[in-house]
Amino acid sequence: MTLSPPVARVATEMLGFVMFRISTSAPLIIAFFSIVAFAQDARQFTCSGTMIEPSAMSSSPATVVLTLGPAQKITLDLGQGVVNARRVNDNKIQLKFRTKDFEGEYFHYTGDLFFIYKSGHLMKLMCQKREGLAVYQ
Repeated sequence: MTLSPPVARVATEMLGFVMFRISTSAPLIIAFFSIVAFAQDARQFTCSGTMIEPSAMSSSPATVVLTLGPAQKITLDLGQGVVNARRVNDNKIQLKFRTKDFEGEYFHYTGDLFFIYKSGHLMKLMCQKREGLAVYQ
């Protein structure tokens, strides 16, 4: 089947218009998904406090970097390398997570962070959001 010249010309112009619309829409779609991905960037917190011995007779200072990443990823830098944690529960008040050595609880409203070690140690920390960092480990 062949099209008459006027119909073929109109079809070609419409195809060109459609291609133009697609080529101008693609960057907008990419920009939208980039914004969504940016909104899901990691949030980092610097936490400082004390490690309390099981006997509660002595304590030592502690600093931790807590990273809450996209896809429910939690990482902790305890000063001896980065440790990945498994999310147990997360709601508006509290985030619970677990590693092989301890269970952690982070309170969203107050910034309090607790590590309850299997050995009986307790780490009590206060967290501050790290500004200007979009680094994810």
